[in-house]
Amino acid sequence: MQTILNSTNTISIYLKASIPTLINRLKGEKSKRPLIAHIETDELLTEFIGKHLFERSQFYNQAQVTITTDNKKEDDIIEELIFQLF
Repeated sequence: MQTILNSTNTISIYLKASIPTLINRLKGEKSKRPLIAHIETDELLTEFIGKHLFERSQFYNQAQVTITTDNKKEDDIIEELIFQLF
């Protein structure tokens, strides 16, 4: 069975971020994100994110393009994405 990530009509892109980066990005938006709204401490959020990254890693690693986003500005990420795609 072929996954959608390997479809011939798509390009999958993984915008990869470390757990600390994800925590910093998500802390201020917890109330808007039902999966993490109930998590009260950074330690529990770290566990939650780590667990889900591990569980999903086999799918994320199938992406044709991976861009690490840690410590990068949006413009730099876009530039790197364009470079890798074209």
